[in-house]
Amino acid sequence: MLSGGALAFFMVSTEFVLVSVTSAVTVQIAAVVKEAVNILVAVFYFHDEFTWLKGFGLFTILVGVSLFNWYKYQKLQAGHANEDGMLGSRETNASAKYVILEEIDDLDEGT
Repeated sequence: MLSGGALAFFMVSTEFVLVSVTSAVTVQIAAVVKEAVNILVAVFYFHDEFTWLKGFGLFTILVGVSLFNWYKYQKLQAGHANEDGMLGSRETNASAKYVILEEIDDLDEGT
């Protein structure tokens, strides 16, 4: 029971770090890919029947994940172009995305 609890704790800790560094959408995409891998393992390892519905689901997952990755890549390229000053004057600051709550309290108190 202790090893299962430790595994669950480290899994949740890893998910927290992943969400804080990337986004919740990225974690959801990873969960969808995990489900696709589960289907493939069930078909190839456990000899589960591969139906047209599972095939359609896998196709949908592949298209959705590909579109998401393409969108993120385009957004990344646009961000690099903005930082170089090629596409506009809007600057992006990744460190400004994260705010420490204690600093907000200090600002509210006026110190």
